[in-house]
Amino acid sequence: MARNGSQPPAGAGLGESSRPRRDDDSHRQKILVLGWRKAGKTSCIKTVFQQIPTKEVPFFGVTQKIEKINYDSIVPIQIWDTPSNFELDNLEVPISTFSTVVYVLDMQQDDSYHDSILRFVHLMIRLHLSNPSIKFHMFIHKSEVLSEDYRGENYAEIQRTTSEEIEDFPYKSLASQYPNIDLEDQQTISVIINNLISDVRYSMTSVHDVTLRDAWSRVLQGGMEMLPAVESLLLDFTSHSSADNTFLFDINSGVILATDNRHRTDDLSEQVTEYLSSFLAFRDLYKHIKKRKSSSDGQAQADGVDIKDAVNGERQTANNEGDEDQEEDDEPTNWWDEEDPDEPWMTQSTRLMPNTTLALWQFTPYLALVVLLRTETWQARRGTIEYNLTFLRQGVREILSVV
Repeated sequence: MARNGSQPPAGAGLGESSRPRRDDDSHRQKILVLGWRKAGKTSCIKTVFQQIPTKEVPFFGVTQKIEKINYDSIVPIQIWDTPSNFELDNLEVPISTFSTVVYVLDMQQDDSYHDSILRFVHLMIRLHLSNPSIKFHMFIHKSEVLSEDYRGENYAEIQRTTSEEIEDFPYKSLASQYPNIDLEDQQTISVIINNLISDVRYSMTSVHDVTLRDAWSRVLQGGMEMLPAVESLLLDFTSHSSADNTFLFDINSGVILATDNRHRTDDLSEQVTEYLSSFLAFRDLYKHIKKRKSSSDGQAQADGVDIKDAVNGERQTANNEGDEDQEEDDEPTNWWDEEDPDEPWMTQSTRLMPNTTLALWQFTPYLALVVLLRTETWQARRGTIEYNLTFLRQGVREILSVV
């Protein structure tokens, strides 16, 4: 393993506490997580976005009330973890507030599939009629408990049953609740059915492997308005750098936020995600170099700061407090406004096989870029690749500043 330089600046890899806070959550995309009791809703959220170890999952209690989890990435989100007896009428905010609904279904409880799917379909139809733009994801969870063959059969059966229940639902029974929609018209109902069947995204997940992070990647990417622009930048970077694939990760959660989509497969995504997770498990070995003025000669000195200090937010900035010309800005502060472009970023490269190398760069305090390429290309063109990286990083920053 080749380790180059540097620990991330303080605050890298943090969740909600790492960004400047606002007094309200209006800027956050809301994600509603639903499911039956002990389906695994809380573990799906906390093992990814709060980094709770999987060994603590069996000790999670039953969710008794709605819990809101804030998380900041390219898109600030707020995840609503709901109890099993949750009803839409209990919401204190309009349904239009939510951009995405995630329904968690326990794959090992095959005796209760049908009832759980019925509940999902009923909730989904009401949500869709109230907010047609809402996105739906089903996490078919705890897949690790079944054999591969049985797992595939159950996965296909759940999808087939869900589609059948959407088609067989008595839409006319909701006509009084939605007077603005003609639910007596069969053509209208057919359009709704086709939209719902095509809109549901199914993912087989487990807290014990990368499938859960891959599922959350689909959820977050579905809410990224800037995704096509970022993917275009990644594709351009990949082409000019003679690389094979490029992935943009959220450092803290390990979720893929964007890719160049060139020859991408699920196996490749799992391989790259596992690489990032393994590397970040050892990031305490890296040092963050910060500069300070020497009191004796004014020379800049370099001090090694442990990552734990960095993660605790003890970042020092070069602010001139005596500058009377500096004016206060009332506009909300974004993370890139406070970022020091001269900070040393974390970098690392690993040769997986004689002909394949994975390289990582900390892209911003919260993002990491992982590039898969041939080893001979890495050895011959590393300088060009890192030069191209500066323009890619600038392009992403510009996109974020206008979104």
